[in-house]
Amino acid sequence: MSTPTEPSGRDHLAHLLWEASARVLVFAEPDLADTQLSLMSIGALENIAAAPGLTASDLARMSFKTQQAASQVSSRLERLGYVERKVGAGRGVGLHITKTGLRALQHGLAKEQQLDRRLQELLGRDRYDELSMLLQRTRTLLTDATAQ
Repeated sequence: MSTPTEPSGRDHLAHLLWEASARVLVFAEPDLADTQLSLMSIGALENIAAAPGLTASDLARMSFKTQQAASQVSSRLERLGYVERKVGAGRGVGLHITKTGLRALQHGLAKEQQLDRRLQELLGRDRYDELSMLLQRTRTLLTDATAQ
């Protein structure tokens, strides 16, 4: 049992961030229902488009996912025809977005915008802006704190 000065584990910030993230994934399901993409795969496509030749290991580091999870996402994107693997100079096999992948990415980004509008409606404009600003600052602080 927690005391008034000690939040329960569910109220610790790390837990709240994890839980909010999980609930956003569930909230996003209607927006992504007509696409073969998840929020993670949209992010992976965006990273591959921005830096052709990324490896699954690169994606894992960028998304803070395991190597196995990043490999599964990149393999799925390849099966869908959204990315292709090409032998790179000294870096092994790199991922490159295809024309079909670029169209899928544009569709996915539109779906993310749709999700963002629904989140804004749910939270209200002021709370949405405040939370967005706080999370952007938190991302910067955590990025700096974890830089190696």
